[in-house]
Amino acid sequence: MLDEELQKVLERVSDLEKEVALLKQQLARQGVASNPMKEPAPTIQVAKTKQFPDKPVIAKREPEREIPSQPTVKKEFDLEKVLSTWLPRVFMFILLLGVLWGLKVGMDHGFITTAVRVALGYAGTILLYYLGMRYYTSGKKGFGLTLLGGFIGLGILTTFAAHHLYGYLSFMAAFVIGVAYIIAGLLLSRKTQSETLTIFSGIAGFLLPFLLEGTGATAVQFCLYILLLFLSLFYVSISQKHKITFYVMFLLFHFTLFFYAVLDGVYGEEWILVGTVLIQHSILLFFYLRGSISKSVFSEALLYTNFVMTIGWVKMLDHVPEVTVYGLFALLYSALAIYSFWKKDSALRGVLSAVALFAVCVFILAFDLQDERVILLLLILNGTMGIWIGLRYRTVRTVVTGSVIYLFTIPNVLTGMYFETFWSLEHIVWLVFLASVGWLFYTVYRYTPRFLVGKTVVIDRSLIIGQVFVLIYVNKLTRLWLASTSLSFTTELHVQWFVLLVVLCAMYVLHRWQRGLYIAHGAVLLFLVTVFGVVLWGVGASNRHCEFLFNLIVQFAYVAVLTALIGAIVKDRFYVTQEKLKVGISGLAVLMQIIYFIFLNKWFFAIAKVYAWELEYILFVHTFLLFAFAFLSISAGGKLQWKPVKFIGAGLIVVCVLKLFIIDLASISILVRAILFTIVGVVGLAYSRTLLKEEK
Repeated sequence: MLDEELQKVLERVSDLEKEVALLKQQLARQGVASNPMKEPAPTIQVAKTKQFPDKPVIAKREPEREIPSQPTVKKEFDLEKVLSTWLPRVFMFILLLGVLWGLKVGMDHGFITTAVRVALGYAGTILLYYLGMRYYTSGKKGFGLTLLGGFIGLGILTTFAAHHLYGYLSFMAAFVIGVAYIIAGLLLSRKTQSETLTIFSGIAGFLLPFLLEGTGATAVQFCLYILLLFLSLFYVSISQKHKITFYVMFLLFHFTLFFYAVLDGVYGEEWILVGTVLIQHSILLFFYLRGSISKSVFSEALLYTNFVMTIGWVKMLDHVPEVTVYGLFALLYSALAIYSFWKKDSALRGVLSAVALFAVCVFILAFDLQDERVILLLLILNGTMGIWIGLRYRTVRTVVTGSVIYLFTIPNVLTGMYFETFWSLEHIVWLVFLASVGWLFYTVYRYTPRFLVGKTVVIDRSLIIGQVFVLIYVNKLTRLWLASTSLSFTTELHVQWFVLLVVLCAMYVLHRWQRGLYIAHGAVLLFLVTVFGVVLWGVGASNRHCEFLFNLIVQFAYVAVLTALIGAIVKDRFYVTQEKLKVGISGLAVLMQIIYFIFLNKWFFAIAKVYAWELEYILFVHTFLLFAFAFLSISAGGKLQWKPVKFIGAGLIVVCVLKLFIIDLASISILVRAILFTIVGVVGLAYSRTLLKEEK
């Protein structure tokens, strides 16, 4: 009984081993071995134990180690394949040269007449066609296509010789035969699916009109032939998805028309060439909108290129037809863009809206208006509309096109729009420009582009650009008002500084706005730069007391605002904390001390000059001012623990004492000298007493 059970177990184990082996073979066929991450199935083996040597035990085999993936081997350069492709073409060219030279030898010796030459040429085309098709069908496609290309080329050259050199064929007959060879080439290219043969046939087709000469071909016939040839090649390229063919034919179409216009002249017939280009443009646009052209053949960039080339061809027309055509283009693309937005076609609305913007821009510039202001006004509106549409509907192409138009307009507005009167078109341009800047910033905040989502700080920083535009506009308004006055140059400058101070203070308040932090930064930095200009510039207007007082008040206002600004930083009440500013308070105090000293001396001597003080009184008062400034510096430095300020004040006292004994003692009368020294001594002692109290 035990032997029967053991026999069944052994049979079952044998069956399992067969099943596992079969499973491993199936997995190997499915490519499991190429995937190292997948563990192999465990195998089952039979083992014997010491207790029961005759009884097998089923045990699982350990999984095999992962086999690392083999690195991909680069495809080696196949020299034989390259030679098999290019050698037939090279030797076909050599063969044609040899045949031509052989024919020349025969013609020079009178063996081959002109009629025989033409007959041999056409016979050669038949032979090339026969051999080409034979080699192609037998599997040697590369060599066969080379022979078929020779069939087309030899046929065109033979027809050219029969017409132009020997006069056996009329223009129309030669033209028909040449077209027949081109059609045969296109049919062969379609049959063999050969893009090279298509390109060869197309090049021959575009060269054919220049090879054949005759009086029977008019501009209409030439353009009609070129258009039909392009459409035929266009159909072949899109049906077989030949991208290179399409691009080559597109360029040859425009180059052929260009050389025809240059060589033959089309005076009075420009509309024929332009009409041909417009028809070609309309056909390409129609198929592109229908989606009949594969994107692998007709790229978006080619649509823009075709549009630009068409715009260039329209320039051949006179002014009135040119404006009309540009207007129709703008109307057409605008209508198509609106339709694409209405249909919510995301693939087309970006392309069409970008082209529509450019078409409208060209239409505006085509007016050739004498008034540049109107053109700038229309371009600003066009660019602003494009940027808004692009941001609103998230079409990058529209944003880029609108931005290009807008950016090219800004320099002309900044440099060319000067105010001569308040109610002027220049002022309207500036107002529209500033309104467009504000509207664009509002649009960017509301419809933030994807790459700026979560990075609104970048937009906040760019508000400084708008801040600069506003300051330039305010300066232009100020200069417009000053033009109607008779103020001196220094006073006019102080008026501009005062207006700037008011505007900067208003911009500084914007730090309370969540988006106005960088505007406040810009206002503070520009204020500090202007302060240095005010420091270096004199009060002026010595013969006009009213203007002098105004200039003095303006400079005092700058010092007062600067004092308030530094005081807010020192007391840590500034909108930016001291920790973020990372500035030394003592250094700021010394800087303010120097600025105060410069302003104090400048104002004092300006007042003395305006009111014609005598030298004794100037020295008398100036000495008191210096001592007073030194005493205040020492007191402020000691109270606020600014040692540099305190030391500078002490040094200034030494300078004042030296001035008192060297300059004042020799330049003033004994009466003034007595009063000066007495007052200075009393004040100095009193101030020294206060210092002693402070030390106690």
